[in-house]
Amino acid sequence: MSSHSRNSRKATQALHLAFAAALLAGSAAQAADQPHNFELAAFSNTLAGDSLVRGNYEAAFQQLAIDEHSLTASPATIATNRCVTLIMTHKFEEAHTACNSAVSAARLEIVSMPVSVAWARQEFRDYLALAYSNRAVLDYLTNDTTAAQADLAKAKSVSPKAELVARNLTVLQSHNAVAQVAVVPKS
Repeated sequence: MSSHSRNSRKATQALHLAFAAALLAGSAAQAADQPHNFELAAFSNTLAGDSLVRGNYEAAFQQLAIDEHSLTASPATIATNRCVTLIMTHKFEEAHTACNSAVSAARLEIVSMPVSVAWARQEFRDYLALAYSNRAVLDYLTNDTTAAQADLAKAKSVSPKAELVARNLTVLQSHNAVAQVAVVPKS
């Protein structure tokens, strides 16, 4: 990948915020206090990131509707933001495609990573884990608990220390999950 070093620099700065899936309205303070909220992770410093941070999902959707091959951001980053945007706008069928693309693109970034940036491999595994975790939230929201469990298991195996994955596993195991909007700083 010729632009990999540029993309890896962006990726090292990328994950700033996590978003709880929004099906029920709720404030950020309420969602942060409740233990039963799924979280979706998006990249705030790339295409549609600002709109996602502001909760303007329709604007994010419009920004992400352009051809991703014409963009300088990594395909995994764009697919992740597209996945989150489509979930947040309740376009679940399209979200499945975007979330699958995010997982595939994140996997490809890891396997095509040059040795010179091997130091960033764990960070890229964290990005793969969040792609799996996002897809797990979508699976849950579309009533496929088995797929949600499988995706969270994959996420945990890829990045065992990822707090986002641990939180979503806890929510899934609680059996009384609530989805609300929240903005949470990266740990």
